Amino acid sequence: MRLSLNVNDREPVRASLQATGYLSAHLNLTKEPDKDGFSSRVWVDAIDVSEEPNTVSSTWEIGPVTVGDRVEILVLPDGDSDPPGKVRRSSESPKNLFSSVEEARFLLSAVQACDAELMGVLDRARNSEPAEEMEKVARAVFAIVYELDRHLITPTLRRHPELLVEAKEKKLA
Repeated sequence: MRLSLNVNDREPVRASLQATGYLSAHLNLTKEPDKDGFSSRVWVDAIDVSEEPNTVSSTWEIGPVTVGDRVEILVLPDGDSDPPGKVRRSSESPKNLFSSVEEARFLLSAVQACDAELMGVLDRARNSEPAEEMEKVARAVFAIVYELDRHLITPTLRRHPELLVEAKEKKLA
């Protein structure tokens, strides 16, 4: 996949993604209450998801636009692109957890046990709570499960993708 983006017939910026993922062009205009006029930003993002659970995000900044500017996006055949201005690898995130694979494995087991206990709470509530109360309990439990994934499971699997199969077997990924 490849895009060309240009503003007012300037030199176009070509961005591409050769792997599985997303390639998208963005034009944001922002009007803030305390400021006259608006601010703007034009850019292209590519997100490579082929190395799940890790991603590689590339960004091509095009720059600001003003009133009357013309932004043109062309879909091109596969080919070379300009180098991105910024590349981020989720595998290098400082938020990734556990240098030790054994500690990471222990975490997955602990989260699996926590998940089982929370599902037990839901099962009990289904049999003893009115439907409206059950919905509130379910929303609260699912919010906790979401946060466990966001703050523990995903940062651990990004650092230790070799545990992805094990996490799937535990129904954590």
